[in-house]
Amino acid sequence: MARGTRPVLIRIYFWNLLLWTLLLWSPPTRAAQTTAQAALTSALQATPAVGLVVDVRSGRQLASVKPTDERHAPGSILKPLFLAAALEEHQVQPETTVFCRRDLHISDGAREWNLACTHPQSDVAFAAKEALAYSCNRYFAELADRISPAQASAVLEHYGLEQAHLPQSREQKELLVLGVAGVLVSPAQMAVAYRKLALELDTAKAPDVREGLRDSVSYGMAHNAGVPGMEIAGKTGTASDGAQGRSHGWFAGTGYLGHEEVVIVIYLPGGNGADAARLVRNFFLAARPRSPDSARSLTVEVFSTRTVKTLTATTPGQPTPTQMEWTPEGLRLSSGTVAKQLSLSGSLRVRAGTNDPQEISAAGKWTIAWRRDGLRVLLTLPSEKYVIAALNGEAAADEPMASLKAMAISIRTFALLNAGRHNAEGFGLCDSTHCQALRLGQARPEVERAVRETAGETLWFGGQRADVYYTQHCGGMSEAAGDVWPAEHVSYLAGNHADPYCLRRSPAEWQARIDLTRLSGIFRAQGWRTPSPISALRVTKRSASGRAELLEVTGQGAPAALSASSFRFAVDRALGWNQMRSDWYTVGVSGNAVEVKGRGYGHGVGLCQAGAYEMAAEGRSDTEILSFYFPSTVAGITPAGDGWKSVAGAGWTLLTTDPASGLIGVGNAAWVKAQSLFGAPARSAAPTVEELPSTELFRQTTGEPGWMLASTRGSNVFLQPASVRRNNGGSETLLLHEFLHVLVEQQAGEHTPLWLREGLVETLASPGKKDSGLEAAVNAKELDAALAHPADDTVSRHAHQVAARMAALLCSRYGMAAMRDFLRNGVPVEVLKSLPSFAAVSAAANGDAGSLSGAQQ
Repeated sequence: MARGTRPVLIRIYFWNLLLWTLLLWSPPTRAAQTTAQAALTSALQATPAVGLVVDVRSGRQLASVKPTDERHAPGSILKPLFLAAALEEHQVQPETTVFCRRDLHISDGAREWNLACTHPQSDVAFAAKEALAYSCNRYFAELADRISPAQASAVLEHYGLEQAHLPQSREQKELLVLGVAGVLVSPAQMAVAYRKLALELDTAKAPDVREGLRDSVSYGMAHNAGVPGMEIAGKTGTASDGAQGRSHGWFAGTGYLGHEEVVIVIYLPGGNGADAARLVRNFFLAARPRSPDSARSLTVEVFSTRTVKTLTATTPGQPTPTQMEWTPEGLRLSSGTVAKQLSLSGSLRVRAGTNDPQEISAAGKWTIAWRRDGLRVLLTLPSEKYVIAALNGEAAADEPMASLKAMAISIRTFALLNAGRHNAEGFGLCDSTHCQALRLGQARPEVERAVRETAGETLWFGGQRADVYYTQHCGGMSEAAGDVWPAEHVSYLAGNHADPYCLRRSPAEWQARIDLTRLSGIFRAQGWRTPSPISALRVTKRSASGRAELLEVTGQGAPAALSASSFRFAVDRALGWNQMRSDWYTVGVSGNAVEVKGRGYGHGVGLCQAGAYEMAAEGRSDTEILSFYFPSTVAGITPAGDGWKSVAGAGWTLLTTDPASGLIGVGNAAWVKAQSLFGAPARSAAPTVEELPSTELFRQTTGEPGWMLASTRGSNVFLQPASVRRNNGGSETLLLHEFLHVLVEQQAGEHTPLWLREGLVETLASPGKKDSGLEAAVNAKELDAALAHPADDTVSRHAHQVAARMAALLCSRYGMAAMRDFLRNGVPVEVLKSLPSFAAVSAAANGDAGSLSGAQQ
């Protein structure tokens, strides 16, 4: 028998080896290795630096430059190792403070060491986290005094480092902990040590060490390594090999390549720790992927949770709707035509079923496709319109603006990161809670404002968009994403994070009572083999936050274990989706029923909507809300965190992602000139100018074509990016034109024709073009239509020129006082008739053709 089993064992070993080889050399690993090597080579080129990058999870070397086994004095990069050990052994506490005057002299008998601290503060008491961030030598010298020589040796051994000899005196122990004598290390050894430290810190050991290393890069002595939007943690060190040796610099720490954590170690001969940190920054900048688009089109399956057999599509203004019906042969139209697919464009009202009250109203590209089991309805729409629809469905009716903005950023992040979630099925996203529930149609002005003022902003972590989740009410404690979705392990979704805000809004307590006989029927319907009748039901395992993970059912027959979430879904599916609101509950049998008492609504991961509401109500900003629920992430158009900033001008406000663009000075001059030309109204809203960072965002925000340079809605002005404006005449004339629109619109009456508003602005902005005459007969209705909805740039230019000539004629004949009256009350028919070649119709002359305005390229 032994002879017969050996080949089987060999085959098993072979296949296991092959499996591990494939896993280690999977495409993501190879891609990370290629990226890391290229970035490290680029960062260290033309320098004598030695570098090494290692994957924390697997320990695999991803990149190296120059030999990494030569040993040198480590300096301060040993401090985190000794601090972690001292905290674990309770030789220091996180709140233990040491007073530092920055001076420190140590003599070991052979040499006098001047180890004065280089941090900027003097005469200050540092606790553990701050001492590590600022690399306080005085703190770590006193830490060395609290540990024995044997423990110091054990710490180095634990992290794979070797010392020259056991320290024989207090001074030698202090020099060892400070990394300046008694030990030599190589970059390869430090990579192993920091990988081990990173794995320990990931298990929630010594949180002050983890936070101190982050703070060191954020604001401390390793700040040169920082890259906006990337979580980098680490320590610098400066030392020399011997009394006469040249100094050298170190950096050892962690960061992220995508979602994979890596250790990076840099050794820089002839430099210092600050110089080594700069090389680390160069590495992460070189490794950072190109920023994905901040706006795009999204294709969504609507009516995704139901089977659609009939469909009615109505175009506004069209009395006859388009009827569609599923048949075994295909999609049958009301005309009798049978097709496999139908495409429609524009704004539609769509209803599934003849008696269904649910109607969807949206503009975009509609595709109705025949499938074997029904009709699939797809809508392709701009991502900013998608965000409006999702926020419209999620936000409370009285939601404060700050939480609306936080939710808008979260929704946009999820949508753009998961835009291809259903690609295998032929579309991108669905309209159910599997992706994000949508409420298409007219949204509240506050919802539209929140989306407009965060346009293009998403959350970033490690140079990539963050994985974002939100929950209705976390019950006062967030859940770890990994406890809900085992593959989801990122630091900003670690959970077990107390949330006092949602509890101040409501306790979110709920109860459910389920008849035991009914519960047995639910279990049978699921195909579960459970005892029957049931005598007891209890929670046997909970997550770290306290939520149920496993249940045990006992009674007649063998006990059965159930997943808590499966139990909840089975009950809700059978009895209604609000029976059990979360997995945070206690459960037991009382009489002939199971009683469940719980708190919280939803899975508890990520942003708590109730908590965000309360934070906003208490005056917190959207940035503070997002930082609370997604720590270490950054909101922005790109990973650099270049989000929207508000800059005050002289009587107006600029919203921009680039406050240093110089637009304030140009805008101040344009606003003063616009008021001098038109006159400042007695009561007017101060203009807000929004400088969009991309043409796609400009299109999505305004609904205008890409050849338009600007658009004005009321007192809000929207501009194309600076690069587009520079190539088309600059910003000065453009801003003057749009500010004049703001002033004109504030004076205009409800029925003032568009040609008058546009023409007056053109006349005031370019006075040299006045009264040049009309070449041909002009129809007011057709002119307004051409201005409101031009087919292309050429049509728009011509319509604006004609409107300008008409307004110039009126100005020259009647003056500005009369023009302001015409704006408020309309142009009298007799005045229009006095214009040569103007075929005016009274209704058209004073009709409302829209309130859009814009400047074209």
